[in-house]
Amino acid sequence: MMIHPEEINKEETPAAATFDPTDLKYRVSDEFPPDKESTWPYPPEKSGWFMAHNCLRGMMEQFQDCLTSVRGRKANEYPHYLQVWQVDCLQELFAFQYDMVKEHHTTEDNILAPEFLKRFKYPDKLVDDHEGIIKQLNKVNGIVKNLKPGADAVASIDELIVEFEKYSKAIRPHFEEEESVGLLLSRAYFEPKELAKIMKKGHSQTKPQPEAIGCFIYFNGTDNMRKFIKQEGIPIFVWYLVFLPGYKKYCRNILPKVNALKNGAEPVPEKRGLFSCFF
Repeated sequence: MMIHPEEINKEETPAAATFDPTDLKYRVSDEFPPDKESTWPYPPEKSGWFMAHNCLRGMMEQFQDCLTSVRGRKANEYPHYLQVWQVDCLQELFAFQYDMVKEHHTTEDNILAPEFLKRFKYPDKLVDDHEGIIKQLNKVNGIVKNLKPGADAVASIDELIVEFEKYSKAIRPHFEEEESVGLLLSRAYFEPKELAKIMKKGHSQTKPQPEAIGCFIYFNGTDNMRKFIKQEGIPIFVWYLVFLPGYKKYCRNILPKVNALKNGAEPVPEKRGLFSCFF
C-alpha cells in the first residue's frame, strides 16, 4: 500500500541513535570542532536532506504499488498482457524516478561530500555505496525500457519486481546510514546558514524540474513543506511562484499515470483546476 503523503514524515528516531558525531576521530583539524548541533533550531528529520529521502522512498513505494497492480490484475478484468498505455506510464514514471535519484546522488558526491571533507572525515562508504546502487538502478532501467506492449504481463512484471526489489533493498539502508551518520556529522560541523549555502550551490547546479519539486511536496505533505519554507527562511512568495506550480504539475502530469496503473484504466486528461491537487 502506498504511503500517505501526510504520514511519511513521522518524527522517528534515526536508526543508529547511538552514533556520536562529536567523536573526535571524525575531526579534520582543531579549526573546525564538532560543536554546531546546538545552533540547529529543528531536528534532523526536518532537514531538506532527510525530506529528499522521504520523497525517494515514497516514489519507490508508489512504483512498487503500480507493478503489483499491473501484475496482479485478473485476466477477466481486461486482457492480461501489457497494453500500450501501461508501458508508456511505467516507462515515464520510472524515467522520472531515475532522473531524481541520479541527481540526488550527484549532489551528494559532487557538492556535499567535497565540502564535508574540509571539516570532517565523511565516511567513504556513503559515497562508495552509490556505485552499486546506480548499477542496480541501471539494470532496472534497462528492463523498464525493454517492456513491450502485448507481452505477457506476469512474465514481464515478475522480472521487474525482483530487480526493483533488489534496488530498494540496496538504497533503503543507504538512506538510513546517511541520515544517522552523514546528516548528524554535517550538523555537528556546520551551522544552518553554512550548510544552506552549500545546498544552494547544489540546487543551482541541478536545477530540479517543476514536477520534481511537486513530488518533494507530495511525499512530505503540504503542511510540512510550508513549515520547511519558513524554517529555511525562504520568502513566502516562492511558495506561490515555484513550489505550488510545481506541485500542481506533479499532480497533473505524474499522479494520473500512477492512479491509472493502480486502477487498471487508461489515464484520461483531467481538467486543470486550482484545487485539483487537494482533493
